[in-house]
Amino acid sequence: MSMYQGRYEPRMFVAVFDDVEKVPAALDALRRVGVGDEFIQVQSGVPYASSILGRPRVWTAVPKYGMVGAFLGFLSGLFFTYGTSALYPLYVGGFPLFSVPPSLVLLFELTMLGLLVASFIGVLVESLLPPVVGKRVYHPAVSDSAIAVFFQTSRTLADEALRALAALGAQEVTEVEGSFV
Repeated sequence: MSMYQGRYEPRMFVAVFDDVEKVPAALDALRRVGVGDEFIQVQSGVPYASSILGRPRVWTAVPKYGMVGAFLGFLSGLFFTYGTSALYPLYVGGFPLFSVPPSLVLLFELTMLGLLVASFIGVLVESLLPPVVGKRVYHPAVSDSAIAVFFQTSRTLADEALRALAALGAQEVTEVEGSFV
């Protein structure tokens, strides 16, 4: 059996709500019908916390990008402070070749630079890259303070899901083209 709930190809639907208080009940209704959380996406013009909408917490890979960037920045700081001194030794007036206090400033700055650049790249990768297949879903009512609940389900569960969402007060429940990432 495929990763979808039924034996038919999945279809994408959108339910548009005018009130945020209706959305958690709609998500619960979709779960009762058999639509999993991985096949549901909520879009709104206001950044609601996932706990308000009854959604599981969303995890991104941006902190991993940041940690890799900080590590690479730290390594480059080590190279620029100690590597260059070891490659090109220059003894001046009895000062040590490897001095720790001035090196800490450069280590900190390059570590933070790596962290910031890698986090910025991570945000770009996570949010701005186009989808791999198809086009992203969007409903124009989201710009007018509505909340759109996109869900993907099989034909066998679609009618029951549409009836449940219409009964919960959805302004519009229609089939759409596209995919979400």
